[in-house]
Amino acid sequence: MEATNIAEFNREIRAFEKTIPDKIVTLHKKIVLEAVRRVVNRTPVDTGHARRNWQVTIDTPAEGQLDGTDKEGRATIARGLAELAGLKADCVVWLSNNVDYIEFLEHGSSGQAPAGMLAVTVNDLRMMFKGAA
Repeated sequence: MEATNIAEFNREIRAFEKTIPDKIVTLHKKIVLEAVRRVVNRTPVDTGHARRNWQVTIDTPAEGQLDGTDKEGRATIARGLAELAGLKADCVVWLSNNVDYIEFLEHGSSGQAPAGMLAVTVNDLRMMFKGAA
């Protein structure tokens, strides 16, 4: 009887192990999407150019700036979500913004975001997803 229980337990463990990469990707997507939403929405808006330039890429950071604006941030968030479609368990996701003045915004140069965008978001995510893995 015990051998049957052990064999069944081993089958269950192997079945569970097969689901781990999908679970990692799902959690990774949730974290990245929440980061994108928060960073984009916290980015100060004058023209919307800085908001538009948040770029999600997989395995290598974005290069250059994007033309145009996105005052609302919806198109930028949607573009980031679309980039996550090809995410695999062993990928690194980059959230980049190459606007010349993004560091000034992060360090509080705008009254709209005196605490910045990234540091605040990273702290939020640490608390939000603590223990999620």
